[in-house]
Amino acid sequence: MRPLAYTTLFFAPVLAIVIYLYCIKRYEKSFLKLLITSYLAGMLGISVLLAAAYLGSWLGLNDVRSIKRTLFFSFITIGGSAELGKFLFLRFMVIPNKLVDRPMYAILFSIMAALGFSTVFLLLYSINIFGAQQIFPSTMYTMVFVPANILFAIVMGFFIGMAKFLKARIAFYLIGLLGAAFFHGMFNLCLITHDFKLLSLFSFGSMIIAFILGLKASYCKPEPS
Repeated sequence: MRPLAYTTLFFAPVLAIVIYLYCIKRYEKSFLKLLITSYLAGMLGISVLLAAAYLGSWLGLNDVRSIKRTLFFSFITIGGSAELGKFLFLRFMVIPNKLVDRPMYAILFSIMAALGFSTVFLLLYSINIFGAQQIFPSTMYTMVFVPANILFAIVMGFFIGMAKFLKARIAFYLIGLLGAAFFHGMFNLCLITHDFKLLSLFSFGSMIIAFILGLKASYCKPEPS
């Protein structure tokens, strides 16, 4: 990694602190504790990615010389396992809390989890623990990793937040998980293939979708089912 890339190690924790400080004057201590819990949930979620990365390496699936292997690495090994890790810990450590009484809060806690995940991931990536520095364009990857994961978090947070208030919970949980995994996988694929034009179009579309979901969540306060 180039020296500039190491500065990205501070992006996620600094942003998490900013969000926490902003919430101090607006919410009670129990809400602030749940923010911290969400951040820790994201950090714990890295365990699923580590397991998938090591399993893929052991099975020889992390070799991206073919199109099939590149797709598998992008969408399953990295994208799918990363979002599954965040989802599992969010679903069982955060979402059941009664403070999560609207989708907007689920998005906020999902973002905190993404920042916790990004903090650990970028640290491990900097020491090449995944063996992925040779696959991704390191400086660009680390520079856009945090904002990209915030976009994935908005997608996941909206749907798992809605799932708490609707009868079709399983469907919304799956949409949240698979949606975030798809976005994460596309992000990986664009960078691995160095298709920066597609990355620009994908990023623009993702931001529009995230904006719409965030706007809808801010005006939505459904009654528990």
